[in-house]
Amino acid sequence: MQKILKIITKIEENICAIGLLSTITLVFVNVILRYIFKSSSSWIEEAVRYITIWFTFIGAAICFKKSSHMGIDLILTITKGRVKKGIEIFGLLASILFMAFLLKYGMELALFTQRSGQITPGLEIPLYGIYLGIPLGAILSLVELINLLFSKIKEKA
Repeated sequence: MQKILKIITKIEENICAIGLLSTITLVFVNVILRYIFKSSSSWIEEAVRYITIWFTFIGAAICFKKSSHMGIDLILTITKGRVKKGIEIFGLLASILFMAFLLKYGMELALFTQRSGQITPGLEIPLYGIYLGIPLGAILSLVELINLLFSKIKEKA
């Protein structure tokens, strides 16, 4: 199982790296177009927005794996033992619940836009393809959170 998780993490990191590099390149090109050639491209702004949606939701799973999401750890700093472990487990369960809602409603949004045939204005691609990044990111985050939860439960207080 750990080998599969490592492969998934590598794929996530590559998608995020390519997404970040793409957005930086596209924004740079648009700035050059705007300030040197006095014209910008609206499709670039749209593409950057959609790429950012994808790598944000996929990046959330990476942050769960590396425990690098922002948080207030004052209570965890002053507590020890079983109380600390209980608070950490509660936080993981709350995150799992939130990701389950994100998966459910993200999938509903993607299916709605697919059924309605909506396309993006500038790129003219199906909008549901953009919204699929939400449930995909939620699934990847759920995998990481469940893995963290089992690790935390097995851990000694």
